[in-house]
Amino acid sequence: MSTEVLNSAQMNRIKDSKDSSATDSKSMSQIVFSQFIEHKFALAGLFTITVFMLIGIFAPVISGLTGLDPNVQDVFNRYKPALSTISYSSDRMDYEMEKLSDQNPLISDKIKTYLQSAGPAINSEVDFSLSTDEFLVDLNGLLNEEPEILEKFKTLKNPEIQRLLKLRESFKTTHLLGTDELGRDVLIRLVYGTRVSIGVGLLVAFASAIIGLFIGSLAGYYGGVIDTLLMRVTDSLLSLPLLPVLIIFAAVDLKKVPLLNFFEGSEQESVFKLIAILCLFSWMTVARLVRGSILSIKEQEFIQAAKTLGARDHIIIIKHIIPNVIAPLLVSVTLNIGNSILSEAALGFLGLGIQPPIPSWGNMLNNAQELIYRAPLLAILPGFLILVVVISFNFFGDGLQDAVDPKSIRR
Repeated sequence: MSTEVLNSAQMNRIKDSKDSSATDSKSMSQIVFSQFIEHKFALAGLFTITVFMLIGIFAPVISGLTGLDPNVQDVFNRYKPALSTISYSSDRMDYEMEKLSDQNPLISDKIKTYLQSAGPAINSEVDFSLSTDEFLVDLNGLLNEEPEILEKFKTLKNPEIQRLLKLRESFKTTHLLGTDELGRDVLIRLVYGTRVSIGVGLLVAFASAIIGLFIGSLAGYYGGVIDTLLMRVTDSLLSLPLLPVLIIFAAVDLKKVPLLNFFEGSEQESVFKLIAILCLFSWMTVARLVRGSILSIKEQEFIQAAKTLGARDHIIIIKHIIPNVIAPLLVSVTLNIGNSILSEAALGFLGLGIQPPIPSWGNMLNNAQELIYRAPLLAILPGFLILVVVISFNFFGDGLQDAVDPKSIRR
């Protein structure tokens, strides 16, 4: 009996030692990954962020596949409800006919020659005196105005005419989410707004992380006068009310600012100005976080050993200190992305952010604020997307924080 108990105890110890060795053999990245995937909301946030980023990256592809342009206006089809199918305006039809004539210079002559031989029953209303560029435009207008002639054209077997009729059938668009106050498709503007809003958030977050990492490293490692000077500047900027300061700086005229006036007048001026403003006032929290981490790290034995061995300050900072503050820095970056998106939306809502015709969720909210009762979807949709994306980044940041926190790692 004692032998059986002994064997059972030995087997349990062997099993525990195997489990321990299997756990100890995991790398740090594997441990962090296993911790992260246990956070279900963080996984959902990462999935949502990935979907939105893919939508933003492939926005031109989506535009090409759907045939929708975020800047094409049709004031005769404003505030159309969801799932509306709208025919092209006469101006856009004329443009498409001119494009067809430019791409296929011979098609007008072939149609003209065929119709001249078709007899008066078909060509009685056709003006053959027009130039090649004007002929297709005039013929399209005739088919729009005379349904009887259109029916006769459908019976013709000429390949160029059938191609023309097939092109005319494509002169309509389906708007899944309807149209806005200028007749633009809401869905494609939300798609391009995803690219702009998330792109601005990412750029601002990473730029502020670099600035904050540089300033926090200098202040935390050297201390003394450098620390006092840099932290007082940081505290001064933190004490400012953020939104009023952003509003004031957003109203700055770039042509009066040296070295920045070359952006003045360009379509990207408002984008550059917004990114510059948000970067200027987003690095302070990161700097204080990095400084606090470095104050505790620089007193540890491996830093003292590096100093004893004669390592220079920049080598110690780059190779020994910064890698140890990357984890909390990444968490701060993910949380800062959500804050940047909210700041962009707030300035856009006030009309001081990214300016039309570039679509962003913020300026879409600004355009819809007076139409909340007439077309509530114009305000609900961009607001809902801002909510979803910001919450997703916050969940992702929380999950990342739990995964890289040494106290929560189970080895």
